[in-house]
Amino acid sequence: MKYFLSGLIAIGLSIAAMPSFAADARNVTVVNETGYAIKFLGFNAPDDGLDEWDNELEKVLQNQASTYVEFDEDDEGCVWNIRVDWQNYDEAVLWKNVNLCKMTALRLRYDPGTKTTSFLAE
Repeated sequence: MKYFLSGLIAIGLSIAAMPSFAADARNVTVVNETGYAIKFLGFNAPDDGLDEWDNELEKVLQNQASTYVEFDEDDEGCVWNIRVDWQNYDEAVLWKNVNLCKMTALRLRYDPGTKTTSFLAE
């Protein structure tokens, strides 16, 4: 009985020492490499349609700056749409069906000459 109780105490201590939660696999650092300041950065699930967006930025994200986006337990799935609105440019950019679980950083890129958008996942 003495060994059983010691074992339970050891298990309890090891569980208590573990972090209460791991980082969400969808959390991502977004790096602005577009050449423009970004005033809106939104994520939504593909099933939400393209009308429901929340701005993840507290302030304008300048070119070459980054921000960390955290997801919570209420958010479901790995695949998300991403929308960017520029501070001084009228067109928005939309990336559809991006699997955030396969990356830790997302480098946003934009070519204004060809109006080509892209991202580099890390």
